[in-house]
Amino acid sequence: MRVLLQINRTSELARVFGIDFFSVLSRGSQYRVESMYLRLAHTQNYLAISPGNHQVASQPAMECLPLVMEPESGFYADPVVVLDFQSLYPSMIIAYNLCYSTCLGNIAPSKANTLGVSPFSPDPDILRKLKDQILLTPNGVMYVPSKVRKGILPRLLEEILSTRIMVKQAMKKLSPSQQVLHRILNARQLALKLIANVTYGYTAAGFSGRMPCAELADSIVQCGRRTLEKAISFVNANDKWKAKVIYGDTDSMFVLLKGRSLEDAFKIGNEIASEITAMSPNPVALKMEKVYHPCFLLTKKRYVGYSYESPKQVDPVFDAKGIETVRRDTCEAVSKTMEQSLRLFFEQQDIFEVKAYLQRQWKRILSGRVSLQDFVFVKEVRLGTYRTRDSSLLPPAAIVATKAIRTDPRAEPRYGERVPYVVIHGEPGARLIDMVVDPLELLTVGSPYRLNDLYYINKQIIPALQRAFGLVGADLKKWFLEMPRPVRESFSKRPLFTSNPHRTRIDYYYLSKHCIICGELVDASTHLCKQCSQNKTAAVTAVVGRTSKLEREMQHLAAICRHCGGGDWLVESGVKCTSLACPVF
Repeated sequence: MRVLLQINRTSELARVFGIDFFSVLSRGSQYRVESMYLRLAHTQNYLAISPGNHQVASQPAMECLPLVMEPESGFYADPVVVLDFQSLYPSMIIAYNLCYSTCLGNIAPSKANTLGVSPFSPDPDILRKLKDQILLTPNGVMYVPSKVRKGILPRLLEEILSTRIMVKQAMKKLSPSQQVLHRILNARQLALKLIANVTYGYTAAGFSGRMPCAELADSIVQCGRRTLEKAISFVNANDKWKAKVIYGDTDSMFVLLKGRSLEDAFKIGNEIASEITAMSPNPVALKMEKVYHPCFLLTKKRYVGYSYESPKQVDPVFDAKGIETVRRDTCEAVSKTMEQSLRLFFEQQDIFEVKAYLQRQWKRILSGRVSLQDFVFVKEVRLGTYRTRDSSLLPPAAIVATKAIRTDPRAEPRYGERVPYVVIHGEPGARLIDMVVDPLELLTVGSPYRLNDLYYINKQIIPALQRAFGLVGADLKKWFLEMPRPVRESFSKRPLFTSNPHRTRIDYYYLSKHCIICGELVDASTHLCKQCSQNKTAAVTAVVGRTSKLEREMQHLAAICRHCGGGDWLVESGVKCTSLACPVF
């Protein structure tokens, strides 16, 4: 808690929001916005309405969506500039004076005499007087300008954003020795940032909202959409940059600059940002965030590339959004393999280098020379909420949890707890739900299970990488079929002659025995081949040396376990370790 600065951060959030310490932890963002909003509204002699659930449910539906362009999917070796509107929705509220107190209703309302959750009928005389001053948003809602009436939301957000700028300027003036004050100010500016970003959500909370207004929320979204559309059209129509917008998402756009260097990309990006900022109403500002060079654009909200934040930056940063390298719904083997493959392609830009790397990794997986940690799935389980009562139709993690409960009722996971599982080999034609087990069952001494290497390669690794490298013409399934299959060593975790009631695989009955020194095949009743048995001195020396080495390794691992959990379970009868994150275990 001390490292995460939980107390200091929560205290500053409570101070800024004007709520108690516990409410910061237990209440949602609507409560925070309302605390600041109502304090300011009361100074202007406003009272907030308190609609019931029926009023909230019966208000007109919201109709506007932010602009999310379909990207031109592909690999881009040329620089791609990412430009981002700073605090787009708060800026729209301030620039166009959008507020509950400044709204005059919709020109063509879907429900007559209704505004948001409350009845409303605009005064014709007021509309007649203000006909030359009314601001009309793209969705057809009328607002009065700030010179007629300054809205509460714009006033609140102006104070929040200006205060945050002052706090950040004060942070820059602090000396390195003032770490405590720096942490306090950082928590304060973070609180201001959070409250500014969730203000739009307060107006758009159509299900559980305390004071939603569909017309106001649509106006904010539509103004932001129009601003982004104007910026995209301006960039595409300007011949001096010879730039093309290949993707746009809510408040950002990706601009391709063909044939330009990294320095030119930063120069042009700053020019675009300054010109669009100048043509936009105050305080709307476009900022050049970074340059991707090179990058993959996959689909909406899914892209990856090497990013540069300044022209002087030497080493790029691997930046991924929405793909398997940053997602939690896959295993480590997929994310690690994908990240390394992408890094290799970005640096070499040779698809054959990627092919050679992937075939080496697949060979390691098929040979069994991998760590189980990289093949563990961890998914949330919510027992009691699934529609089906048939256990065979549950998600894999829920099936593993159900099996554990049958063995020990105390093993029932909490609601939303993440349960680990692995996929093992099953009978031909077996379903996935029949091939999932707890990782500890696979690690048990004498376990009859074996990791399903083909499932991980064909169903997890290849599909994830194909989505990216398919854009450059690669066929990963063909690469895998062309690869020579390695011979997997048959092994058993128990000695050959130990009684094992779970011998369900045929390789248990066809295990070969090898000489412990040279590896030659020997009879089942001996441990050394004839040649090694004749040279007794060399055999004794080799056996003693290997035994000593194994004992040293065992003692080293036991020392690690002793430091972590108080003693190794097998060697020193200590605490039994079940940590799948431990490489020693």
